[in-house]
Amino acid sequence: MRSPRSLRYRALVVVVVVVAIPLVWIWTAGTNEGDAVERLRDDLTTAVDAATAHAADHGELERLTGEHDVWLRVLSGQQLAFDHDGSGRSQQLQAMARKSMWGPGGPPTLQHMDAELGPLLERAEVRTAHTAATVTYCGLVQNDLYMLCRAARVAPGGRVVYATQGSARLVRSLYDQRWQLATIGAVVLVVGALLALWIGARMVKPIENLRDQVRARLDGRSAAPIRLRRTDELGELADAFEALLSALEQRNSSNEAFAADLAHELKNPVAAVRAAAEAMTSDRRVEGNRRERLARVLTDSSLRMDAMVSRFLDLARAEAGLVDGHRVEVDVAELLNAIVDTVASDDRFAELDIAVDVPRVKVWAVAERLETAFRNLVGNAASFSSSRVKLSGHVRRSTLHLTVHDDGPGVPEQDLPKIFDRYFTTRGTGTGLGLALTKAIIEAHGGTISVRNDGGALFEVSLPLSMQPKA
Repeated sequence: MRSPRSLRYRALVVVVVVVAIPLVWIWTAGTNEGDAVERLRDDLTTAVDAATAHAADHGELERLTGEHDVWLRVLSGQQLAFDHDGSGRSQQLQAMARKSMWGPGGPPTLQHMDAELGPLLERAEVRTAHTAATVTYCGLVQNDLYMLCRAARVAPGGRVVYATQGSARLVRSLYDQRWQLATIGAVVLVVGALLALWIGARMVKPIENLRDQVRARLDGRSAAPIRLRRTDELGELADAFEALLSALEQRNSSNEAFAADLAHELKNPVAAVRAAAEAMTSDRRVEGNRRERLARVLTDSSLRMDAMVSRFLDLARAEAGLVDGHRVEVDVAELLNAIVDTVASDDRFAELDIAVDVPRVKVWAVAERLETAFRNLVGNAASFSSSRVKLSGHVRRSTLHLTVHDDGPGVPEQDLPKIFDRYFTTRGTGTGLGLALTKAIIEAHGGTISVRNDGGALFEVSLPLSMQPKA
């Protein structure tokens, strides 16, 4: 049995409810119409009784027509002494409420229905009116679609008070055809239920297929891409799942490679520390040059491990998007000029010309991380340049485009695709994490970085400008 939470079950319930509600409404409303007619008769009688006591007071009669929502007329002999219709408000409300069911013209007006009854003086309620009690008649007009009630009573002085009030009877006409409607409803219900099951199957089966494919990938039972042979939203959902799982698998592979790389890089310094520790715990005394050598090994290895772990942590945070970093507005030109001043003060680059031509714009960034990225780029360019490094930039479409260009030998063509890989380096020194860290930091700030050769190495960086509101 399907769970009540199943989409198929819910679709079936919706169809049953939609079909059943109109039928239930017709049955209940039709059976209650008799009570509505009695209420209409009682209201009209109350209005006539009240008007009889004020048959000569036109102001009071007008007030009563509005209060009781009736059309009130007073006959004095053969003449019409008073005529006021206070049912206009109810007629407007009925026209608004039933226009969709009656058609563009709305329900018939009280005047049109009253005209069907003939001359006022010839009506039975007027001819049989007396002073003892109100005479009331109710009957159907307008092809039995409207109930019209009339009441008359003779007031003191011989005047005849006559009131009219009507009520739409559209529900009753439907009630008279309830068996035919029930039959049609049953047919519609069966057809609707079949359509609901079919639509449910069309929607649910692809979702179940998608669920099974995702579970198979997660359980390791399948490595096939998640696909639904559809071009609608469900097909797009399958593509989104495939992209998500591929990203997660890539992240897992990256984490595994990250751990393997860290273990590999720590292996040599750990081995050195272990060898030094074993030498110090041996029976042989540690003196003189041997002691100094072991101390140097321990110091160098510990510093190497500390630097390596720090680099790895920085790279891990950057690749995770720097989610814990405090971001502020950073003036890029100011930051680059400060970095260039520091590099220029290095004796190794004393003869190097480093030019900065970057507009004064701000980006929303983790300042110390962005400084690390730019410092790596400038330091790398200075290391390979022969005489000149140029930093230039321009703004286009709310994005800062920055280039770092040196006049060195450039990057070998075969090395360009892997220049940002971890541990890749063409120098004998260094960890090979600098450019990998730079790329991760730039991407964590929503930017991109690339490299090409153009009379030397040319690094191109793009960063979105700060959109923070000004204080």
